[in-house]
Amino acid sequence: MNPSEHLLHTYDKKTIVLHWVVAFLVVGLWIAGQCIDLLPRGFPRITLRSFHITFGVVFGLLLIYRIFWRRSGGVHLPTPNNGWLTRLAKYFHVFLYALMLSIFISGVVAVWYRGVNMFDLFKIPAFDAENKEMRKLLVFIHEWIANAIMLSVSLHTLVALWHHFKLKDGLLQRMWTSKSTSHEQK
Repeated sequence: MNPSEHLLHTYDKKTIVLHWVVAFLVVGLWIAGQCIDLLPRGFPRITLRSFHITFGVVFGLLLIYRIFWRRSGGVHLPTPNNGWLTRLAKYFHVFLYALMLSIFISGVVAVWYRGVNMFDLFKIPAFDAENKEMRKLLVFIHEWIANAIMLSVSLHTLVALWHHFKLKDGLLQRMWTSKSTSHEQK
């Protein structure tokens, strides 16, 4: 595809919005997760952890919807390259989606297992409050997956920038803004 054709090949507005909302949630949730234990015990920590959990649920629901939308209604664009890079990109996206589903599932399991005070309004009861080793393991797994996602997102971003500045193939522009009216979803 030559650079002038890329405006004709953009994702629909819903796909673009879902992509960027999920991306911002991933980064925001990772930052919040890094900061929870830096706060003093009590209201500040409870509040940040509660927001982390609440937005984690929003992230999970949007992710599931995004996968559904991608498979059923989203615009599917031709790849700018049909070689090994295209295959690698497809495998990488599957890996990234698997990581994102894993972080959601591991977060739900960690909350369920440890129990959580939500905004000092109600408590999610612990499945096994006495088993601190299992709780630590579940939190460790959740944190490890979160860090793997951030590394993958960083690589994803670098590759998108490489496409934009080095290859100049319009790949980044396809997910940046929907300029084509033929793919608009109402």
